[in-house]
Amino acid sequence: MMDVGEDVVGRNLSGLALGVFLVLFLGTSLAATVLDYALCRGLDKDGLPLDRTDKFSTEDKAVIFWVFLEGVKKGDEFRFEFLPPEGLPVESSLVLESDEAYVGVQGELPLGSRAVPSGRWVACFYAAQDKLIETSFTLVESNIVESASREEAIKRTVSLLQEFGYTVLDVGFSEEDNQAYIRMEMASRALDQALWNQLGVGFDALKRVFPEAAWLVVQLVMEKEYVLSFQVKAYDFDIWRRGYLSSDDFWKKRVLRYVYNIRRREEIQDVRGFYSEKFGVVF
Repeated sequence: MMDVGEDVVGRNLSGLALGVFLVLFLGTSLAATVLDYALCRGLDKDGLPLDRTDKFSTEDKAVIFWVFLEGVKKGDEFRFEFLPPEGLPVESSLVLESDEAYVGVQGELPLGSRAVPSGRWVACFYAAQDKLIETSFTLVESNIVESASREEAIKRTVSLLQEFGYTVLDVGFSEEDNQAYIRMEMASRALDQALWNQLGVGFDALKRVFPEAAWLVVQLVMEKEYVLSFQVKAYDFDIWRRGYLSSDDFWKKRVLRYVYNIRRREEIQDVRGFYSEKFGVVF
């Protein structure tokens, strides 16, 4: 999966680690520094991206283009542009009402309408008339909500996740535990953005197919030896997606983690030690 921080006019940018992109506009008073940006499905309580991805479905609520800036002033004008595979662009603009040392701005492409075509889109961000960022994303056609049965909804969900590049092994629901689950092959071998994206997409898929479930579980099979399970209350996932919970609080306090050793057929008790050994982090 492409990092949405790769395509920047003039130089590469992937978060703060690779530095900042300084843009000066000669002949005007506008001077802005792009510190970070992302395409995502929404923002959390802190105004930060829920995910960073370049793949969306037509059943998502929107594509959010988020840009974090430094040193902007009252009256600075910014514009977002979404270019479809065919047809007219979708644009939105804003003018800052006050000086801000740091500020996050966003443009939105509303989805959920058949008028929004699937395919490869290009997203651009402008300050005044100057293009600061150009990136792209793929919009995949999806009609899960139109399924005539639960079985059909599951099949369409599996197909959508395959379009996103994931291998789905099983999907089901436990009435005894009021818990929906999905098992996939682990798409990343690190605790990185690709992993968080896969978990978020998995939770979202379960919520869509099993709206009555109280618990959601995403299981990732790692190297055919371990099953990494992530369990969360459906309510907590909802309030995080709606922007009422920070991502730090969600992932560290609301999501429960378990690890199962397939070969030994036993649950690993020291989960923190497992993550430290396999990924070199305390998680």
